[in-house]
Amino acid sequence: MKSLATVLFLTVAALTVVCHLDSTARAEDAASAKSGKATFRETIVARHRELLRDAAKYVEQNPTASDLDDVYVWGLENSRRLGIEADAVPLAEKCLQSPTTSPNLKTPAKQVLCVGLAKSGRLNDAITAFQDSLQTVRFNAAGDSLDLAVELVGQAGLAGEHAKAREIYGTLRNRLGLNPQVTEFCENRMKKLELAETDAPEIDMTDLSGKLTNVSSFKGKVLLIDFWATNCPPCLAEFPKLKQLYADYHQQGFEIVGLSLDESREIVEAFQARAQLPWQLVNEAEQVKMAREKYRVRTIPSLFLVGRDGRIANVDLKGNDLRQAVERCLKTKTP
Repeated sequence: MKSLATVLFLTVAALTVVCHLDSTARAEDAASAKSGKATFRETIVARHRELLRDAAKYVEQNPTASDLDDVYVWGLENSRRLGIEADAVPLAEKCLQSPTTSPNLKTPAKQVLCVGLAKSGRLNDAITAFQDSLQTVRFNAAGDSLDLAVELVGQAGLAGEHAKAREIYGTLRNRLGLNPQVTEFCENRMKKLELAETDAPEIDMTDLSGKLTNVSSFKGKVLLIDFWATNCPPCLAEFPKLKQLYADYHQQGFEIVGLSLDESREIVEAFQARAQLPWQLVNEAEQVKMAREKYRVRTIPSLFLVGRDGRIANVDLKGNDLRQAVERCLKTKTP
């Protein structure tokens, strides 16, 4: 009889190759959703959820099986890739509790546990698990903990728990205070989070075409203010997703304004033409400087989502978290 690990790998091997979901697939998902039919992605996710339940049951019934690490690797990796960490919480817990688990699986298991608890609506439990995970982290090896904190803060922001989001960064700063980069990062993020649920600071802007605008002129719409630069790889990595987000929701009242920190206007104009960014870009040095001061931006990328009421709804969300926040803001009636 084949082990569960073998069955899992054989069952999803082909699916794994094709279910790397880009922006085009998400657009197709949206179209399929309108028709009421299950999309390919939804079918894949449903199947993986079933397999995660089977995996947790297999581990419980076979605690000494030789292939448990294979099961954990499959479950942890696929739950992260598909964003269904909440379904993998039981498996992550078993992985962390098992005395035979390979040490290199502990970190991904902690990540899945924390994010999964947060996505399950158990934010307090997620924060506690995050705090526990920091007990063995050294100040000079903070990368994974920093990434995890950002993810948890994103989930807290989606839940409207901005005070708890600041608490997460505060916990990380206090634990790894000897690392100046971590301290600076956390303190900057905490300052920006203080702007959540407050009126978006007014800024006057002149875009590359010479058009004058300001934040208040977007009231009644959902506005994403994006601080970026052409020499910022994480900024550029988000543009394909932002372009798809803009294409999906612009007609419903979603707008983006990008404030470039580049020194050369020509560089920004050339990049806009090459990347075909359809939203307004601002590169006036004094205007960007003033905006950075008002929005407490010290590092980029920095993103602020402003609701129809002109108040900042979320700070520094990206990817699917940002998409969820935009969808939620668009459903809010115009004040």
